[in-house]
This record gives sequence, C-alpha cells and structure tokens, in this order.
Amino acid sequence: MELFKNKLILLISVVLILIAAQAQAQIAIGGGLGYNEKISGPGITAKAEFNITNEIAVSPGVTYFFGNSLYGFNQNTLAVDANAHYFFPILENKLKIYPLLGVNYSNYKSGASYYSYYYETYEVSDSAFGVNIGAGGRWQFSEKLSVYLEPKYVVSDYEQVIVNAGILFQL
Repeated sequence: MELFKNKLILLISVVLILIAAQAQAQIAIGGGLGYNEKISGPGITAKAEFNITNEIAVSPGVTYFFGNSLYGFNQNTLAVDANAHYFFPILENKLKIYPLLGVNYSNYKSGASYYSYYYETYEVSDSAFGVNIGAGGRWQFSEKLSVYLEPKYVVSDYEQVIVNAGILFQL
C-alpha cells in the first residue's frame, strides 16, 4: 500500500509540472524564508508560479531547512513541493488568498558529533513523500512585484507544519 501511495504522489506531481510547462501563462519566480516546526529551524526557498488561468496556478518549489544544532546534534531537511492554488481576489486585486494543495518530497538528515572515549560522529538520513494542505496570501505591490505568505501542513511519515514567506517577480 505504501508503494502505491508513493507512486500516486509522484504521478500527481509530474502531471502538475507538465501542465505548468504546457500552459501559455504568466510566470512568476522568487524566493524567501521558511520555518519548519518539526526541526525547529529556518530555511530558504526558491519558488516559481505558473498561472494557468487568472484563478488557477501551479507552483513548484524547493526549500532547504537548516534545522537546529544543540549539544552537537544537527538536523536539516530538503523539501521539494508541487502545489496547486485557486486564487480569490480581494481588495481590488491587490490581495489574493488561496487554498493550497499539493505533493511533497522531503529528505531528512540528522547527525551528531560527541566525545566519549574517542571523538565519534554518526549520520542518519531518510526520505518521505507526502501531501501539502494549507492556505496562502499574496499582496501585489505592482505589476511585477508581489509578496506571499504560505502556512501548510505536510501529511507524511514525517508530519510537519511549514510556514514560507517571500517575494515573487512577474516575468
């Protein structure tokens, strides 16, 4: 069952990316900062947004979370997302809010360095597919510049809450 779930999520993400690539639409690129509550750490995000229609967009993105380092124990995560948005314009099209639904692939690493009789280190890594559920808001300052805020919950073997905020530039 787990293998079927992973293949289905991968298929959905490929379809979303292909739809975005075929769309003769507006494209925005940008990035920002994020926070992952599971590893209690900040991250940096690179993101694109392909508007298929005025209301529907597909948004692939990559985020690297630095995690925390406490007593020699380190954690970090690399997350790859493909999300779909449905925009609801508010305030004369300056503010748009949207539900967010998509797929997620995350690679987790943790490790520690410590002294015992000898200096020792170890590292553990794992990955998981998941589903993103969330919401977002986008404030458009001009035709070319907007800012966004997206809190989301990732449903996977490593469930987590992620908040991203950043800037998008319209191409």
